[in-house]
Amino acid sequence: MNLETAILEIKKFWNTNEEFSFGKSKNQNHVERLENEFGVAIPDSLKEYITNFASLNDFYFTTVGNPICIYGVDNLKFKQDGYNFNPVKNTKIDDWNESFFILADEGADPVIIDLNHPENGIQKLMHGAGSWDYGETIADSIGQFLLCSAAIHHALTNFEEESIIDDENGFNLAENAAKWYFKNMKNWAGNYYSEWCSIFDNH
Repeated sequence: MNLETAILEIKKFWNTNEEFSFGKSKNQNHVERLENEFGVAIPDSLKEYITNFASLNDFYFTTVGNPICIYGVDNLKFKQDGYNFNPVKNTKIDDWNESFFILADEGADPVIIDLNHPENGIQKLMHGAGSWDYGETIADSIGQFLLCSAAIHHALTNFEEESIIDDENGFNLAENAAKWYFKNMKNWAGNYYSEWCSIFDNH
């Protein structure tokens, strides 16, 4: 799914009372900066996102646990505290793959594109697992990732007052939110439906 299609799809359901910061500005100079920082060419899909769609400031989507923080364009950078750089010791962290480009994080679990293997899609790695080898692919493209992130935010914030029912019947998304979310995610998430929906027992 390309970015323009994803943004248009999000705007169809996005609550107009909520801020939506993607696609509002042009960030012309950041691709050159990032290619200099990483020392490699930025894939075309990421260039398009950075230039035409990235938010100026960090943006948060609600999830079941920690929110997904989509990095603002100034926070898209090579040097990332806690991942490849220790700001306390002022030293590089060696176990980080320098081709990992962080787009976002969810409770410090980084959401990345591997610049050497962009065909691997959008991956979420596990912070604190002892190795960055632990993770999962959660979307084929940035557009799909943004759409799925916006969808779970919408399901949790725009239907029932209590969006989650955790009782003897399991951990469930409330009825109206569930009807909207699971039906759409079968289309939008595709092969990654489980990654976005299996936290709920009624998926």
